[in-house]
Amino acid sequence: MAILEDQDTPNFQEESTKPIAEGGAVEQGASDESKVAAFEARLQDENDIPVGLSLVKTDAKLKDVILPQIVKDEIRSFIEDQNDYRIFLDGGITPKNKMVLMGPPGNGKTQVTKAIANEMELPLYFVRYDMLQSTKQGETSKRLGVLFRFVKTHRCILFFDEIDAISKDRGESKDDGDMQRVVSNLLVQLDDVPPHVIVLGATNHPEMLDRAIWRRFHGRMLLPNPGTDELEKYTKVAFNKWGHAPNINLRTLAITLDAENFAEVEVFVENCHRTFVRSKAKDDVPMTIEQAIQRARDEWPRIRVKIPKA
Repeated sequence: MAILEDQDTPNFQEESTKPIAEGGAVEQGASDESKVAAFEARLQDENDIPVGLSLVKTDAKLKDVILPQIVKDEIRSFIEDQNDYRIFLDGGITPKNKMVLMGPPGNGKTQVTKAIANEMELPLYFVRYDMLQSTKQGETSKRLGVLFRFVKTHRCILFFDEIDAISKDRGESKDDGDMQRVVSNLLVQLDDVPPHVIVLGATNHPEMLDRAIWRRFHGRMLLPNPGTDELEKYTKVAFNKWGHAPNINLRTLAITLDAENFAEVEVFVENCHRTFVRSKAKDDVPMTIEQAIQRARDEWPRIRVKIPKA
């Protein structure tokens, strides 16, 4: 993992952030559009966001995320709980606002996170480990504290992709003492997350997470390897993205590819499109997309790079 050159952490204090209280510093009864505008105006300066965070804009929609229906229902239930967090608070119940997404790589954990943010119309922050980590002792923990102080100032979603990179089991880890202090600091910060902040983590290696981390999250959601139905749907979506609607049986193609995840399907479809584009530019008689698919399918066993199972 890339480490940035050491630099002083910005003096980010809560009282100087002009916080947007749980949804936008706008007038009472303001529209969702004005709230979004307030967020964008508040965050147009990248210096306003502390080291280690990246604001991600997304138009991902949950209806377009291809998952088993039981998983989609679980996601919608999570979103509903987050939208009703004030009801739970009024009833003396602690909202369940922290969730870990688990599963093999390439199956949409990041896309699900983006879809949740878009559905809820909340700012989404990705934790950037390459920016967060420092070789200067104690600096990583300091930056982590600044990061959490920032997200507490407004309603938002904080996403730790590959959270195992920063929260490995301290009993098994061979990292130095400073990294173990980072894990301890992360535990404290997660305990202190207010109900209006949603924290999502994603991991391909749940067995590597520190056991105490699991206790800080209210739940876990498994995104399994796709079955034939999901692969068929995703293959159609992937071709549509490039403007293709091939006249072939996509279910048969999905079975033939024997892909273990959506990422492999994406690679195959891109290979088809690349062959199609090249032929269109260079050949006197260009290939049809169906012919490009046949060529890519013939080459697939040779060029396929299987993503290892988690």
